[in-house]
Amino acid sequence: MKDSQIIKDFLELVQIDSASRDERLIADALKVKLEALGCEVYEDDTGEKIGGNTGNVYAVLDGGLPGAALLSAHMDRVPNGKGIKPVVGDELITSDGTTILASDDLAGVVSILDGMRRLKASGTPFPRVEAIFSVCEEKGVVGSKYFDYNRFTAKNGFVFDSPGRMGRVIQSAPSKCQIKIVVHGKSAHAGNEPEKGIDALKIAAGILAGLKTARIDEETVSNFPMIKTNNSSTNVVCDYAEITGEGRSRNHQKLLDYLAYLEKFCKDSVEGTGATVEVEAVHNYTGFAVPTDSETIQIVGAALKEMGIEMNVNAGGGGMDANRLNANGIVSVGVATGYSKNHTLNEQVYIEDLARAGELVERIVRHCAK
Repeated sequence: MKDSQIIKDFLELVQIDSASRDERLIADALKVKLEALGCEVYEDDTGEKIGGNTGNVYAVLDGGLPGAALLSAHMDRVPNGKGIKPVVGDELITSDGTTILASDDLAGVVSILDGMRRLKASGTPFPRVEAIFSVCEEKGVVGSKYFDYNRFTAKNGFVFDSPGRMGRVIQSAPSKCQIKIVVHGKSAHAGNEPEKGIDALKIAAGILAGLKTARIDEETVSNFPMIKTNNSSTNVVCDYAEITGEGRSRNHQKLLDYLAYLEKFCKDSVEGTGATVEVEAVHNYTGFAVPTDSETIQIVGAALKEMGIEMNVNAGGGGMDANRLNANGIVSVGVATGYSKNHTLNEQVYIEDLARAGELVERIVRHCAK
């Protein structure tokens, strides 16, 4: 199992440095592997549009049967993902503890690669495989915003970018927006005439202290971990403070309702202080919810059943390329490949799950035959 090609691919790719907007080396290595399988490979110009050095990579493998499956994973990783030294244990692959492992999402990348390899090696017909490997997913699911959706014929999408043991399927993910709250006060000399100033930082702190944050309800959360001013000296009353955070909800209307509440709360909080406040919300992506009885989820369920694995369908808390695929008419779900504790130094992937992930991809594709 540890000597399987998918494990070798994983160990090779995690040791190639990559980051959001800097996926060049991973993309080049992946394109070589895809072309060796006989795929039609294309890289778009997304890198130029987002200030990166790499575009999204498309790969098509036509197996001769009617029908198509769209497979997706991303090539970037969160920070502290350079110089990775994977450690292969009895059950798990981890890093050496000084970096992440980047199984999010190279486990997804090698799963798709291995599934296509299995299909090609079978010598039997299969539906058209349309694979897309995105850039800058970890920075607000940016790369997939620029997919050329006219290139896809598939109506069912499978995004191999979900933590959990094999069998987990993510049927929904939230809408997300970036939020910035800016308080404008008035500067004054803090020693001579502080009473003539309006302390923007103090007012911003009051806003943050009173604002509903964290778990708003079962579907909605918010987080405001960043605050800054333009002060570089302690002897000036702060006239500018900026709070930055985000909001998410699996119910898009609830997110809109939270933003309306937030704006009113901020304006009410500065009333009578002499300060002013601005609230800016930028929507990153829209949430999705795929019914359990949908064709897409039933395809995954059938593939897992053939492998003797029980399907576990639930909701996700983070965005993924499936958000944009669903928004563009391709019904898509997240599929787990066995990793967990992603974005941390304790990230890990189960060898048993990863070794079988290519088989899952192959079976999913075959169930997309029409």
